[in-house]
Amino acid sequence: MEDRMTEAERMDALYDLSTAWRAAGEIFPYFEEKEMDWDAVYGEYLPRVFSVVTKKEFHLLMAEFLNRLGDGHTDYRFPRELVQEAGYLPFHLVYLDGGWHIREIPAGKEEFLLAKVTAVNGVKMPDFLSECFRYIYHIGDYANPGKLEEIMPFLLKKSENVLTTSNGMFRFDLLREAAELVGITECVQNSGEGEEAGELKNDGNPNRRGGRSGDGTWMPKYRRISKGNTEIRIYEGNILYARMDDFLHPGAAGEIAEALSGMDSPDGVILDIRENIGGMTAYAARVAELFIAGEFSGCRKKTRQMKGIDVSSASQYIGMCAEQIEKCVADGLCTKEEVERCLRTGKNMYYYEYQDFFGTQGKAAMYDGPVVLLTSRGTISAAEDFTAMFKSNCRATLIGAPTLGTTGTPFLKRLRLGGAFRICSVGYRLLDGTEFIGKGILPDIYLEGDAKDTAYGRDVVLAKAFALCSNPK
Repeated sequence: MEDRMTEAERMDALYDLSTAWRAAGEIFPYFEEKEMDWDAVYGEYLPRVFSVVTKKEFHLLMAEFLNRLGDGHTDYRFPRELVQEAGYLPFHLVYLDGGWHIREIPAGKEEFLLAKVTAVNGVKMPDFLSECFRYIYHIGDYANPGKLEEIMPFLLKKSENVLTTSNGMFRFDLLREAAELVGITECVQNSGEGEEAGELKNDGNPNRRGGRSGDGTWMPKYRRISKGNTEIRIYEGNILYARMDDFLHPGAAGEIAEALSGMDSPDGVILDIRENIGGMTAYAARVAELFIAGEFSGCRKKTRQMKGIDVSSASQYIGMCAEQIEKCVADGLCTKEEVERCLRTGKNMYYYEYQDFFGTQGKAAMYDGPVVLLTSRGTISAAEDFTAMFKSNCRATLIGAPTLGTTGTPFLKRLRLGGAFRICSVGYRLLDGTEFIGKGILPDIYLEGDAKDTAYGRDVVLAKAFALCSNPK
């Protein structure tokens, strides 16, 4: 992969760049919000194709090009062999306390667990992140950890790398393949591992029997009743908890419905989607329908709409002065609305706008009591659609951190040099018009655990949810 590009490969590179530019120009829904001249961006990157030497440099250029659109559902996918050639990190990262910490590490290096990373190969972490963020979507200094860990090897040396951390210098080489690493859960004593399923116990708290932790956080005992892909627990106090880490399977709604039917008037339901990577919005809606009555919407949407005749008319109107356009209108050749529509189409800014709809008119919710929804920066895509359903219908109290701010059906295409791209095709807003793409859906109660909470297995967000269910207002 490090060989110099041949002339034939360079022609393929030009084709790949042009294909991505054209596809985005036809379907990307946010040019207006970003006030972006996409043709000018293409003109900026086109000559750079001739200056790259290796295919690796070209693939990075493609990632940078598509990342200029600043959207989490619009990105470049590197060829598998290029990722393997770049290598893998011997650690995983987690974002805590406004910074990046080591979440998992090779066995024997446990002293670095949860250490804060302050520099990479002598480059201060904010500056190193800025370089990474040229290629991947981010909000502030946060990016999806998986995306960050994929791009980092491209910016590191094969060997003798150094992380400067709060616990000292961690020296490492890149790995030829992903390795098994040790996480904080393996190192926290009395974590509850090995107990039989169904036993009442404490989860996420050193005191396994339930009660108060050292900081006074109340964590009740529970009984696990999971049967499928959804982790379902019944906690003391008659509270149902369901953790869904994706919406890739159709059975979550049935599993939760079965658990609800076996309970006698639950005092509260906690839905945990803090690590939900998304999937099918239709599967997410089936879960929401258990708690939201009738037919409902979550978002206002828009998608690009183009007519060839409008584009042709736009090319003519653009060459006219205001007086000429006014004369065309006065002579009855067109209307002001037609001119506006054509000009917006010519600028990639004309859309079909609509709402999503779920549920069934007249159908009652299976449960209409208190619901708490737990969100985080790890709440992505269809999980944000799910969050929007509850947020727009005021059906749950949201606790945690803002979602990642990225959803929308992506257009997918593979390219000649082995890469592929995704381009978002649908623009989203909450039902009241609130923009959340690139920002995240805000919780009602902002709360995140810190590094100390993580080290001691404390889940302050879940504890707050218990308190809310026990004392609803």
